[in-house]
Amino acid sequence: MSALVRLLERNSFRSSFRYFSTTGISASGHSKWDNIKHKKAANDAARARVSFKMSSKITVLAKMGGSDLTKNLQLAYAIEKAKSLSIPKRVIENAVKRGTGEMKSSAKMETVTYEGLGPGGVAVVIEAITDNKNRTIGMIRPCFNKYGSNMTPTAYMFDRKGILIIDLKDADFDEEFDNMIELGCDDINQVSNENNENLVELVTDPKELGKVANQIKEDNKYTIKEMEFGYIPKDDMKVEISNPETKESFESFVQLLEDLDDVEKVYTNVEN
Repeated sequence: MSALVRLLERNSFRSSFRYFSTTGISASGHSKWDNIKHKKAANDAARARVSFKMSSKITVLAKMGGSDLTKNLQLAYAIEKAKSLSIPKRVIENAVKRGTGEMKSSAKMETVTYEGLGPGGVAVVIEAITDNKNRTIGMIRPCFNKYGSNMTPTAYMFDRKGILIIDLKDADFDEEFDNMIELGCDDINQVSNENNENLVELVTDPKELGKVANQIKEDNKYTIKEMEFGYIPKDDMKVEISNPETKESFESFVQLLEDLDDVEKVYTNVEN
């Protein structure tokens, strides 16, 4: 392959970085003990929130695709992620059993989607997992109201895609680029993360997600970290936030949504 052809192929992909960050916990109080208690309470609450969200996700995936991990790859990787987050084995097993109906539960978990415009006119699509849609919308709508924003259709600004996060391990991104193209991806993005892992986001046609995942699993060159269906903003619908105050408001708005127990993912059309 000539250098020119390789360059053209490389440029046909929208190379971008997706940044993940965590918000630091501000200690308060007048003594070291007060600070320790405050941090512990915040950390405990964060762990409980993560455990609840992963449990809900596993239940829905088991309900949709069954408990056979060789056939339900989304469930398999969700369980692996839950384990990496130190979620107890019993919690994971019970979540699967609730999804398959093996464990009776009055809660009927389902995935729901909400749309709207946030600060700066940024489009957002919110995916939530809930057993009570009235409760969930009752938590989401005030987030929009707080920032003078409104809920309105925005999904048309996005494409529904299959998304894989893979770890290249010690492999070089540039050297592996052609191999990743051959998997049948629509887009390839390096992922910046606080753990400095060599992560890459592969975007596929939704119908090809399982095929691509199976090929990666068979090749055994990369490790799949996450696998899901999600929303990718269309190129002509992406926006930038240039005003620092607006950017700060928008980031606070997204954080407020992500902190809600029922919210699974928040997708935006902000240009990275």
